[in-house]
Amino acid sequence: MKKLIIYFKEISARIDSAMTLQVLNDYGHLSSFNNKVIVPIYAKTNQEINQIYELLAQKKFTNLHLIVLPKSHKIIRSLYLITHVFLFLFQREFMKKVIVVREKKYLWLAKLIKQIFDVLLLVEFHETSLPEKETKKLHAKHQKFLVKIDGALFTNPSQPDYFYLYRYELPKNQIVLPNGLDFKNFSNVKAASFKNRPIVLTYAGQFTPWKNVPLIFEALKFLPPHFHLRIAGGKENSQLSKLYVNKLIDEYGLSGRVKYLGFIHPSLLAKKIISNSAVLLLPLGDSVIAQFATSPMKLVEYMATPIPIVAVKAPSTRGLSGLGSVFLSKALAKDFAEGILKISKMKSDALKRRILKQNQIARQYDFATRAKKYNAWLEKLFVKQSIQS
Repeated sequence: MKKLIIYFKEISARIDSAMTLQVLNDYGHLSSFNNKVIVPIYAKTNQEINQIYELLAQKKFTNLHLIVLPKSHKIIRSLYLITHVFLFLFQREFMKKVIVVREKKYLWLAKLIKQIFDVLLLVEFHETSLPEKETKKLHAKHQKFLVKIDGALFTNPSQPDYFYLYRYELPKNQIVLPNGLDFKNFSNVKAASFKNRPIVLTYAGQFTPWKNVPLIFEALKFLPPHFHLRIAGGKENSQLSKLYVNKLIDEYGLSGRVKYLGFIHPSLLAKKIISNSAVLLLPLGDSVIAQFATSPMKLVEYMATPIPIVAVKAPSTRGLSGLGSVFLSKALAKDFAEGILKISKMKSDALKRRILKQNQIARQYDFATRAKKYNAWLEKLFVKQSIQS
């Protein structure tokens, strides 16, 4: 029977937003399993919303429908969203209804809606889902966040591990579903030989503080001068990102060894940035977000390629990569550099075994595989719901 799935969180219509692309891809593929999926979206311009519609048409997500929120005050947008959510929930066409809350946004309202309608209430956990500090008051507040929901959708095994570490009680129904990727798109890229000069190291991603991008620049200082960095990221048309990269180049004395390519459309990332790299890089800081909460999209994409990876060793990276695939380093520049040198000196057969393992792991994160697993979990939850009622 067809399910109605409402993603109860407004997302930006900006095509350079990693969150927007993650939601549209993950839930667009879920809509393929006889599900009608509703996603609220906010656009500042008509061009932004047209780009999103073009993306949905290109990917043939015909069962994913947008609630386009008005360009007005946040309160009016929220009322508009709530009204449309109620209209969908009143539809008799759907016997199975799901509301997905992203972290804590609208959770109080979703719990109220659950008392009115016969719906499954799920919470998706992302970067800001975990408490940054542990006090008795914050613990009690966060525990409240975890109760009276039908299921928890974690995007990294490190997230429930964190909660268990601090003695939280989690919902009985839970699943770990890392952010998805188009496996074929990334598996087709080419790896550069270490015989090439310069040896190209690549980072693609945002420059938020917890990602600890300066670690890469500092590590480059400990590498021979024929190791160069190719970097892409930041926001579309943002001069701030360019200034940020130039500042790091000057700070670490790396003139001539760093090439910044700005923001690259996600559809071109594999071909224009990742392909022909010798090593892919994933720095992280020591915050709770970096260590436990994040599910680094770039790590998942990197792992689908035939290119070795050096990443900072954290529960979040180990949770996605396991052991014996990605090369894990301390969050220290010298250690990070040594990881890169280790790869460059490895025998071909040993390196191929590591890459084969990372590919096998990444394959299970493919959008279609992820959506199939998500849909099967939802069906089990509805069976449990019918038995309990």
